[in-house]
Amino acid sequence: MLEAYLDQHDSLRPRDTTRAMSEENMELIRAGFAAHNRGDLDALVEVYDPDVVFETLLLGTRHGNEAIRLIYEENQRTLSGYTVDPVELIDSGDQVVAVAQVNGVGPVSQIAMDGDQFAFLFTIKNGRVVREQAFRNRDEALEAAGLRD
Repeated sequence: MLEAYLDQHDSLRPRDTTRAMSEENMELIRAGFAAHNRGDLDALVEVYDPDVVFETLLLGTRHGNEAIRLIYEENQRTLSGYTVDPVELIDSGDQVVAVAQVNGVGPVSQIAMDGDQFAFLFTIKNGRVVREQAFRNRDEALEAAGLRD
């Protein structure tokens, strides 16, 4: 009887909002990698909060929309011809750990990269990335997310 009532009044049915938000966070990160790989800077900017903080391995700490453009341009110089593909996404509430792999052949250097991995920790609020941290490997990112002892 309760099930029949809840079926008629679906808004009263308990929701797993944490799970839904986690899936939205994972999709946001997938969309960011896809935008980067297809060279869609406008779509990439939409993934990030205007006041985002980037902690990069090569460029130090950068802030805001201009940082997105600077980092993207640097990636185009150093990673032109390559894709950066997420191979593992790990949900941690308002954070997502992404292990990424570089694949491809540089058009000028002709250097093949096949599987070099590094990792990111993305912190998400209100449907946008507010902080992106880059790490040399999965273990460092997991530790930063508080997922390792």
